[in-house]
Parts: sequence; C-alpha cells; structure tokens
Amino acid sequence: MGLSKIILRIVLKILDALTFFIKQDPNRITFVSLTQDHLSSDFKLIDEQLRNKSFDIHYNLIVFEQNIKGKLGYFFNCMKQLIDLKKSKLIILNDNNYVVSYFKPENTKVMQIWHAPGAVKKFGNQIQRQYPIQNYDYVICNSPYWKKCYSEAFHVKEDQVIVTGLPRMDMLINKEEIHFYEKYPQCRNKRLILYAPTFRGNIIDGFKMECIHFDSLKLEENEMILCKFHPLLQDIQIQQNNVLNVSHEDLYELMKVSDCMISDYSSVIFDYCLLNKEMIGFVPDYDTYKQTIGFNIDFYQDFPGPVCQSEEELNKVLHKSISIHPEFQKKYVSFKDGNNTKRVVELICEIMKSKDGE
Repeated sequence: MGLSKIILRIVLKILDALTFFIKQDPNRITFVSLTQDHLSSDFKLIDEQLRNKSFDIHYNLIVFEQNIKGKLGYFFNCMKQLIDLKKSKLIILNDNNYVVSYFKPENTKVMQIWHAPGAVKKFGNQIQRQYPIQNYDYVICNSPYWKKCYSEAFHVKEDQVIVTGLPRMDMLINKEEIHFYEKYPQCRNKRLILYAPTFRGNIIDGFKMECIHFDSLKLEENEMILCKFHPLLQDIQIQQNNVLNVSHEDLYELMKVSDCMISDYSSVIFDYCLLNKEMIGFVPDYDTYKQTIGFNIDFYQDFPGPVCQSEEELNKVLHKSISIHPEFQKKYVSFKDGNNTKRVVELICEIMKSKDGE
C-alpha cells in the first residue's frame, strides 16, 4: 500500500471515530462514482425509475483525475463517502471503492453495478492491486457465467452475484433516434467499421494501448473506420481521411450505425453481440497478455468472429463475410428483453424493505 493510501486510511479512521453519532436513514440511497460527475448510463436509468418510489436519493459523483488537484479532491471526497456510508441504507457503486473496502458499516448494504457487461480479462482481486476489494453485498451481472469470476474479483459468494442484466443494455435494444449522420455526413452510405479497443496498464504504472497501424489496412472507397478509444486514451491523434476518432461520441450510437466491429479484450464485445453484427478480434499482444493478465473466457475459442494478431491477417478477413455466433450471446448475456433496469430496481426495492441482518 502506498504512502498516500496509508495517510488516507489514518485520516478516515479518525473521522470514523469522530462521527460515531451519525445514524442511518433507512430510506436513503446514495449513488457513488469516481468515473462520472453526473448521472449517466446505468445510474441514470436506475435513478429515473427510483424517482417513482419514495426513497431519499443522494449522489456523490466525481471524475478522478491523475493530477495534484484531482488527488486532493479524491482525498476529501473519500471523507464525504465515509459520511454517506454511515447515513445510507444502500450505496450503489459502478467502480471499486477504497472507503467501502475498509469502512463499511455493518448495517449498510452495497450494490456493485460494474461499469462493464462482462470481463474478458482478469480484474479486481484476480490481479495484483493496491488494496483488496471487499464488503460488497450484491454484484449485478449479465448471465450465470459471470458468477464465478465476479465472486473472485469482488470477494463475494457466488449467490451474491445476481443475474439481472445491466440496465444500460436496455438502451442498446430499445430503438432510439440516431443523430450521428447529422454530425458526420461523410459517413452516409459507407460501410462503417467500429474500432473499440481497451487500454493496457493501470493507474499506478500508466496507461497505453496496442493500436492498429491504420496505414497498413486496405480499406475500400466505401469504407470508413470509426475509432472509439477508452476514455483514458481518447485524445489520440489520427491523420487519415477514412479513419475518424469519434471517442467523444456515444458508444451505443456508434454500435448502431456500424456494420462491423474490431476489438480486443474489451467488454464491448458483450454489448455488441446483442446487435447480431460481425466482429473481428485484433490482439497483437495475445501471448504476452495471456501470461501477464490472463482471461476469464477462452478468448480464441469463444470470440464470435476471426481473431487476428497482425494487420496482414486483419486485411485477409476485413472484407469477407463473417459468420455470427449466437451461442456467444446465449452464454454471456442472458437477457435481451429490455427489462434489465426494471429487474435491478425491483432488487433495490427488496433490499430497502429488508430489515437489518436479512
């Protein structure tokens, strides 16, 4: 554990002792996130349906930044999180949380709505990290397949991993108006290939990515590549006319307008499979990644399309008709009825009605 975490833990212990008098509000729900400063995605959908109930809803939402100002803001926010933990009957998270792992009151419930629909690569407690993840009561997932690896990653029992489907996947299934072509008219009547890779590295060692060398691709005149890089790496500069960096655009809208997706170990492959469109895996560092990080799925066996380790292999399959594998969807995503949000909200209502110890 680093020095900053040791100092933080000491300060939180003192604050914990000084706030012994704070009582829990049995009607209070608090959303906590370090990756969004406003309601979006799963949080927004859940919040919209909870507002029809009689709960007292609060928000602790910030975007953690790797600079002095960001670290100082995180430090004081952790103090606020501790107070929120004491006051709330239920805390809803979308990423891992240091304060919960060490200072969760016994009668406070914590629900983890992980910010990905699955986990191709090992994560959480499955890999080396600064502090152990613990003290979650419920973890939401997309299919029974995820129970085992999520129980390992979040240090919970398998029966604490609840299969409801992720709320935001309702938005992918439900039809919504698309505005993409208004902003990018050059993409009309083109075959659009979405490139959505994940990042490598971590907050401690820094972030990087294995990117396609776009000048090596043999694109046809009617083809364009839409690049949706991870939020941690979205400002990559691209000079080619037939390749656009659209990282600031909505991921699901990009999925809907695209004809094919190229990805790697990113969890977006589980979202995209619901659209029954072609997918290609591009993993030039597969052998190294398998040894250093590891996988929660049999990547080569299960990926729903061809897997390539070089641009040369990618060119060979880029214009071929690729068969779609419905068994991939069945294995990793149980629900496609558009009612994931409803199921999660019903679970939240059950938790809020329960008495301490139930």
